[in-house]
Amino acid sequence: MMYSIRVGGRLTDIPLHDYIEVVERTPADDPDETVLTCRVVDAAALTGVVALLHDLGLTVTEMHAIPDVPTS
Repeated sequence: MMYSIRVGGRLTDIPLHDYIEVVERTPADDPDETVLTCRVVDAAALTGVVALLHDLGLTVTEMHAIPDVPTS
């Protein structure tokens, strides 16, 4: 399952790519936040991502599941 996770702050000094495969972007509506998109295999992996973000000093402000698009 894919997830979109919005965190407070910018990730300029945080080596998030060292820990998880993630795409990050700065949302147009709030340049002081970052939106992360990542795939997790199960609920335990999602819990691990949230714990990692917390350990790195980031605050999760919003999270949404993104339905997988079937490939043919």
